[in-house]
Amino acid sequence: MGVKASLIATKLKKLREGFIRQLPSQLDVLKEAYAALGKGNPTKEALEELHRCFHTLRGSSANFGLNALSAVASEGEHLTKKVRKGEVDPEIAWRPMLEEHIAQLEREVADINPSQSMDLQVMEIVAAAETYNEKECKLVYLCEDDSFQRLNLATQIGCFGFEVVSFGELEQFRNAVLSGPPDVIVMDLVYPNQPTGGADIIRKIRAELKREIPTIFISSLSDLSSRLEAIRVGSSAYFVKPVNVTSLCATLNHIIAGEAPEPYRIMIVDDDPYLSKMFATILEGAGMETRSLNNPLLALPLLFEFEPDLILMDMHMPGCNGMELAKAIRQIDAYFSIPIIFLSSETDTDVQFDARRIGGDEFLNKPIKPDHLISTVTVLAERMKIIRSYMVRDSMTGLFNHTATKERLDLAIEMALRREETVCFAMIDLDHFKDINDKYGHQAGDRVLMALARLLRQRLRNSDVVGRSGGEEFAVILPACSIQDAGSLLEQILESFAAINFPAGDDSFNSTFSCGVASLDNYDTAEKLYKAADEALYLAKREGRNRVVGVGYGDPN
Repeated sequence: MGVKASLIATKLKKLREGFIRQLPSQLDVLKEAYAALGKGNPTKEALEELHRCFHTLRGSSANFGLNALSAVASEGEHLTKKVRKGEVDPEIAWRPMLEEHIAQLEREVADINPSQSMDLQVMEIVAAAETYNEKECKLVYLCEDDSFQRLNLATQIGCFGFEVVSFGELEQFRNAVLSGPPDVIVMDLVYPNQPTGGADIIRKIRAELKREIPTIFISSLSDLSSRLEAIRVGSSAYFVKPVNVTSLCATLNHIIAGEAPEPYRIMIVDDDPYLSKMFATILEGAGMETRSLNNPLLALPLLFEFEPDLILMDMHMPGCNGMELAKAIRQIDAYFSIPIIFLSSETDTDVQFDARRIGGDEFLNKPIKPDHLISTVTVLAERMKIIRSYMVRDSMTGLFNHTATKERLDLAIEMALRREETVCFAMIDLDHFKDINDKYGHQAGDRVLMALARLLRQRLRNSDVVGRSGGEEFAVILPACSIQDAGSLLEQILESFAAINFPAGDDSFNSTFSCGVASLDNYDTAEKLYKAADEALYLAKREGRNRVVGVGYGDPN
């Protein structure tokens, strides 16, 4: 394990041990809150304090991997909430039930082994520490009242390359933001005696600064009302505790990078050239990319070439009306779900109903207001982009799936031939991956897959394509890259990955991969290039694994 990763693992382990040591004191506070209920009808304030104690224990213990303790605290939190709201049947003896929950918490705490290694997504954290490229650190303000959760979360976010300043008090946090705003805020929603304290302070800061700072909310609450409180003060994202730090930091990266998303591609089919130009002008003014067509009989070639996110179509056109064209498009599997908006001056509701029935998603009457057109197109196009991402992305790693990777290889080769450039294709396979799953469990194997996926995304160029071909196999497309440069880059990634230490309980392990790479200079079709990379990968395995092999690079022949 590298020095940085070792320090991180040690710090996380100490944090967990410190949290466990203070649990008896935390339970004493909880028991005092229960005693404050008294014998008669408890006050609302007393019930709220007991609810807060259970709530805090539930979230913090889950973050430190103490799932059984968190589950018991969750039961106490739920029961206290029902009592507070008067939702408990008078016949139910809720006090003995609360006493049993507290007794069970004490038993769980007594059974905890403080020296046990903390999982707590450590594998991902250490991998990030080992593979993180030096970049300009972005400032994140973290505000969380629970000291152990605060320290733990700040440590983990810091591992992903952010500069983190943490706060436990809302006013202290507010003063710091007013003195020097951060790039992003990570804010807990619930505070003692303030169910929406995090949202309230953000609202106050926004009014004082007269500007918004991107804010991610975290909370043990997942209900809609809590989410709405965050949304109403401009939340960028909402994470339920225990927080998935990989997802949180991916969101932080997305917010800070501020990369503009690819524009929506809108295909316009209208026999009136002036109207089609007007619609195109409106949508292009909103940042969209458009292609217009005045002859509906030529729609399919443009559809296949342009691959739009949405089709804007007139209802009444010569040679082929909008309903006929929509039905024809819907019969093509790849475009069965593409949004189709009909634009027409047709006011007959029966006709409009028929248009929707055969595949129209929306019917807009001409003349259409520009803002109405833009908003309708945006909503439906965004939905299509999300659906398409599910179709082409691997659900675990977020990389392109096997089919999408092969399609992008075809496109990369076509572009390389047109530009008289080369393109390299590499196949990567984790070594002895089954042994990792058998010895350390499938969860450990999943962490290794995710670490390699993240490392490839970090170290490769923006123009490169990374896909997961299935199981433990990955594919990489490197446009405008020589075989020597491709092999050298993949060697560096191979060495970095082999150095990552993956904790697994009281044990730890390393993982390696083998790689085969081929260049279009030697193979003129996608099939030949794919086969050459696959054969090179087989050779790398046969020669001892943990190496990069390819024609012109690392190939003994």
